[in-house]
Amino acid sequence: MFRRSLTVPAAALAATAFFAACDDPTAPVPNDQELITDVVITLTPVGGGTAITSTIADPDGPGPTSPNAQTAAIVLTPGMTYDGMVEFFDRSDPSDPEDITVEVETEAEEHRVFHLLSGLTGVTIPEDSLDEDGTGAPLGLTFQVVVDAGASGSGEVRIILSHYDEQPKGDGSVQSDETDADVSFDVSVS
Repeated sequence: MFRRSLTVPAAALAATAFFAACDDPTAPVPNDQELITDVVITLTPVGGGTAITSTIADPDGPGPTSPNAQTAAIVLTPGMTYDGMVEFFDRSDPSDPEDITVEVETEAEEHRVFHLLSGLTGVTIPEDSLDEDGTGAPLGLTFQVVVDAGASGSGEVRIILSHYDEQPKGDGSVQSDETDADVSFDVSVS
C-alpha cells in the first residue's frame, strides 16, 4: 500500500511547525508530498536477456482501496545477476501522469529506497550496488540482484521509499519515520 505515515511525535512537531510558520514568514516551508499511485520494478539480466518489468498500482494512493496485484511475475534464474531499477509515478490523472522518480532523483539527499528480501535463499541485493546521492549515501533507484547458482525459494522484495524531511538522512542506513511508498512484489527462483 502506498502511504505516508508520521509517528505521533513527528506529527505533533509538524503541526507545531505549521502553526508557527503562519506567524513567522522566515520559517522553513515543509516539502509538499507527492501522491504515488504506481511503483514499477525492472530487472534486466546482466550480459543480455529479456527484462522483467512488474507494476503495482494503487489508484487512490493512501486511500482505503487496496493496491492492485502486480502486473507480471518476477521469476529469477539461478546463477544470474540482474540490473534493477525502481520507478515511482502519480497516474491519478490519466491525462497528466507525473514521473515522481525525477523528484526523488532531484531531492536524492532527502530520499532512500530500501529493498528488503524475504523467503528466498541465495538471493541478495548488495548495498554497494545501489546508486548514491550527492553525499555518497545510498539512494537505491538503481541496484543489482545477485542470484547464486544454488538459489531457491519463493518470497518477496519489499520496496520502501523513505523520505527524510524532518530527520537527516545521514548515511541512509536507517529508514525515516516518513514513508512515501511501501509495496511488496512476489519473487521466485526457478
